[in-house]
Amino acid sequence: MMDTIAELVAEALGQARLVRKCLDEKIIALLDPSQRSFAIEISKCIAAGTIISEAFLRDLESFTVFLDRLARDETTYEWCGHEHDPDCGYRLPVPSQRADAFYVVLHELVDLASGIGGALDAARAYAITNELFDT
Repeated sequence: MMDTIAELVAEALGQARLVRKCLDEKIIALLDPSQRSFAIEISKCIAAGTIISEAFLRDLESFTVFLDRLARDETTYEWCGHEHDPDCGYRLPVPSQRADAFYVVLHELVDLASGIGGALDAARAYAITNELFDT
């Protein structure tokens, strides 16, 4: 079981490295100066290796919601009618370049949150299992 937990933590750390690179090289510069502190703080936690915690997971989820809102605010929709029936069609999302970058990192953030959650859940399951055997 410890090997499984170690593997989950290693996967989360690898994903965190990717997220940090995205934040540092692209996303932080795209944010307004007043919005950068949250992203910088997440990057610092990743650099320090202090990411396998419920507190960091909550921060990551809050940042994901924030970034998703920014991306949605910068996405417009274009009507695409069918060639033979212009009354029938669909709306096509058209993200700005900034929103497009946010959408890319959003997928990485979700993967990181899933990895951290899985590692935390596995560690908790291990602790509960040990408690059961100790009684």
